[in-house]
Amino acid sequence: MVAVTKPRLTLDYANTFLIAVLATILFPGVLPRVGLDYPYLFIFLITMATWFTLKWNAVNSLILRSTFVERVLAFSVILADYAQNFFFGSRFGLLDMLVTFSAVVMIFFGLRSFKLFWVPATYGVVLLLGYQLGNVIPNYIVLQDWLANLMASAVAFFGIQATALGHVVSMQTTSGPLLLDVQSDCTGIQGVLAFGMLSTMTLLDMKKSWVRLIPLFIIGFAGVFLINIIRLFVVFLTFEFVGPAMGNIMHLFVGYILFVVWVMVFWWMSFKYISPVAPTTVDQTPMIDGKR
Repeated sequence: MVAVTKPRLTLDYANTFLIAVLATILFPGVLPRVGLDYPYLFIFLITMATWFTLKWNAVNSLILRSTFVERVLAFSVILADYAQNFFFGSRFGLLDMLVTFSAVVMIFFGLRSFKLFWVPATYGVVLLLGYQLGNVIPNYIVLQDWLANLMASAVAFFGIQATALGHVVSMQTTSGPLLLDVQSDCTGIQGVLAFGMLSTMTLLDMKKSWVRLIPLFIIGFAGVFLINIIRLFVVFLTFEFVGPAMGNIMHLFVGYILFVVWVMVFWWMSFKYISPVAPTTVDQTPMIDGKR
């Protein structure tokens, strides 16, 4: 009788690295006094998953490994980040995710590996910078009024009674009359800056001429601006057909979903545009009597 041994399942180094990243990001969710910032967690995981899908072959073939000192320093950074969130009773936010992700990269591959990981490692900085720029750049009243008038005209096309006065839209909904204020945050300047930079930033590590990249940058920012208009329109229709409670929920989350979908679609289109087409080989063997 021959004994049959079952093959042991083993994780390779790259997959173990991904599990470690996920574990360090999610662990604060069970820490007392901490918890997770779920909207930013959603954005972070989706964008990271997209980048790793595009760059997985490069990550999987990476042969760099960390030194003992690098591992100790990076592990200390993770513990310090957890500790300060626990001490101040703050949620584990986007900047924390960036810090811990970078630390896990350093634990597995060392500091030199950031030649590959610099783009995903700075996603958090890009998003935060976009929102901070949106806070210091004036949100022009003209843009608020224009968006309010645009929304009133758009919903009127569906037979909904709506009028705009300045940046306030008066709508007759199935739940009764509603006043919807297109405030400065609703102009989407913060989102356009943050997700516009996010959508174009992954192109920066590609060795292509600026002549080919600049049109993609313009499309990236313009697409995010149009997505913001779609976001407002979806929110207005939700207030009309579903009610104020669901309208408020859509106002909080639908923008993140649409922006992330745009980023992924933009990346897919951009890489198809940038990737070189394989040349067609032509058989140049001389013909003799009609045959090669």
